[in-house]
This record gives sequence, C-alpha cells and structure tokens, in this order.
Amino acid sequence: MFKRYTARYKRTVRILSIDGGGVRGLIPTFLLHDIYRRIELRCASWGRRKVPRIHEVFDLVAGTSTGGLIALGLCAPEQHFNHGGESSAEREPPPAPHPAVTIERIIEIYTRYGSQVFPRWKFNRLRTVLQAFGEKYDAAPYERLLRMLFGDLRVSEALTNLLITSYDTERGTPFFFKRRPAHYRRYDDRDFLMRDAARAASAAPTFFEPAYIRPVDGHSREFYCLIDGAIFASNPAMSAYIEARKMYPRARRFIIVSLGTGKRTRRFTYREMRNWGYIDWVSPIKGVPLTAMTTEGVAEAVNYQLTRLPGVEYYRFNAPLYGASEAMDDASDENIDALQGVARRIIEDNVTTLDNAIGSLL
Repeated sequence: MFKRYTARYKRTVRILSIDGGGVRGLIPTFLLHDIYRRIELRCASWGRRKVPRIHEVFDLVAGTSTGGLIALGLCAPEQHFNHGGESSAEREPPPAPHPAVTIERIIEIYTRYGSQVFPRWKFNRLRTVLQAFGEKYDAAPYERLLRMLFGDLRVSEALTNLLITSYDTERGTPFFFKRRPAHYRRYDDRDFLMRDAARAASAAPTFFEPAYIRPVDGHSREFYCLIDGAIFASNPAMSAYIEARKMYPRARRFIIVSLGTGKRTRRFTYREMRNWGYIDWVSPIKGVPLTAMTTEGVAEAVNYQLTRLPGVEYYRFNAPLYGASEAMDDASDENIDALQGVARRIIEDNVTTLDNAIGSLL
C-alpha cells in the first residue's frame, strides 16, 4: 500500500518522531495506540481490508532515548534472519508482515517492567542525593529486558527506515543509528544490534553508565562510548527531517507526526535562582534544572523551526505534565496512571488535529 512507492524519487515523505523522557515514554505509546485505532477506523470507512502497520505508514521513524526504544520496537521484524556472510550494504531485509513488538506490548513494557528498570527504594531521596556521585541505577535489568525484546536483531533489519540518536563522548559528536533505503546506503555504514542501539540511546547521564558497544557488520572493530541522545536532540524531529531530505532529495512534501513525553510544569523564579551556584543548577533534588531547561529549550526550538519550514506539515502532540511526575524514573503505579491521564488529555484536546494528521498520512 505504501512501501512500493518508497523509491528514491518519492515526492511525499511521512515521518514519525518520538521524544525522550524515560518512563514518560508511556505517553507517546498511548498516543500511538490511539493513532493506530484511528487508522483502522479510517480504512474500514473506506472499505479497505488491509490496514497498514505503523512501519508501513511511515517512511522514517526517529526516536531519542525512550523514544528510540519505542521506534526500534515498532520496526523490529518478527523473526531473526540468517545473516550469512553479506555486509549490511548488500543486504535488503526481507519483508515481514508484522513487527516483533506490538504497541500493546510496548505499553506492557512500561507498565510491567518499568519498576524493574527503575526500582523504588525506601530511601529514595538518599538515592537521589547519591546520584550526584555515581549512576542512580544498575543497567543490568534494562539490558536483560532489551535482550529479551530484540535478541540478536540488527538495526539494518528494521522494517522501515530508522534514525536513533545518541552522543559519542570520545569523538565529541552526535551519533545516529540508521537503517536507510537501499538506494542511499553507503559502503561504510555501520550496523549495530538493536539492543545495543536502544541501550546507547537511553544511557542517560547519572541514571545509567554509558554504553560501550561496537558494530556487528565487520567494517570496524572500534568500540563506541555512547550516551543518551537527548543531550542534543530531546525532540529528534529536525534530525529526522534532515535525514529524510537526504534520503529523498526529490520530495516536496514532508508530513511529520511528533510525539512528546510531556512538558515540565516546574518553573524557577528570579528570587529563587539569583543566588544559585553550580550545585544548585545540577542538583537532582531540584530536578537538575540545567538539564531540564536545555531539553525543554531544544524541543521548543525544533517545534518553532518545523512549523515555519515550507513543504512541511508538522503535527505536534504534547501537553503539560499536570498531575504526573516530571521524573523520568518514577515507575510507581500512581504515576503510571497519571501518565495515562496525560495521554488521554492530549487525545481529547487534539481530536481534530489527530484526524487531520491521519488524513494526510493515508
């Protein structure tokens, strides 16, 4: 329905972009569940028997941090393929009818396994203080979850084009895990395990230690030290747009659906901040104000830019976190319920915009 038109001369490109935010990734996951329900209803009203999956609707799926985990899950194929001796540049993933991880499964990951990745502690405030001196969490439970989800699947085997953000600390540059169309692949493209890409994309400083990984394509034996891509792309929509422009240079229309993980509601007054020192700006007790302001500022800048670019239809879905915790690691039952409430509020407040977005995508 869609993929047969994904040639290098494509004129309309559809992009899904998912923000970072830890357990708050439950918000865009619920939004995706609603979007897919609307796609099903629209197809039924048109008398179409085949309903496209998310990876069939979008030509490129981008994610930062927890958004990278969601993107990889939506695009991971059902089965593992025999790699043989071919390089990723020579190999085109065979088609698979369904992704390995459904939207419902991703919701279950947050609701069922969130407390294992971010375990609560009776001295939680002390743990927050200790975060200033080391990682807050052991990465082992998260790595076990990623192995369970992705096994030995590679990024190159994704069902559609991918862009997952990270940051290379040793080279001092942004780093992108990519699955690109055959006509745009380069001989030196690096291929990684999906579980490694997800781990690197969400290696949030002070929460998890950096990911130390290497490619699996045989091109390089170099290791990469990678951390969370949210430090430069909390909203990866602009990075996705640039990548799509390169992949499809003849495209004249870009439809971008951008899903946020909630806006922080905490604000700082001049009276409160005027005597701050370094410790105050990076204090976990205060919610690490410097990081919070940076990520919010980057996301809002991307929104401003994309709403003013010619040829871009930008649909942004986000809302303040009223009633929910702003912490990326609060996986308590109460906060899970509150995050679902934020998602429902976004849906209720954007019914017309959601329907317009579905109309443009289909």
